[in-house]
Amino acid sequence: MLLPVESKQIAFCSYNEDESTLHLYFHTGDIVAYPYVDKEDYQSVLDATNRYDTLMKVTQKGQYTDEIRSDGPETGVPAWQDI
Repeated sequence: MLLPVESKQIAFCSYNEDESTLHLYFHTGDIVAYPYVDKEDYQSVLDATNRYDTLMKVTQKGQYTDEIRSDGPETGVPAWQDI
């Protein structure tokens, strides 16, 4: 499920519970994955009145990030606009 984020930079976020991974979908088409995010942290994003600020707090906890480029078919990752 893509969760809208009211931000000039981030369009949506999603959470993969099986992998404990938070995905941020940027307006540019880029997708950034944050592994090792607790379900409770994602729940705080769901409950927040300001999702952007909460996402910044969650992603700045020093977790490892993976940038997933979705700007070409060779990546095998669809652009978030196509989801």
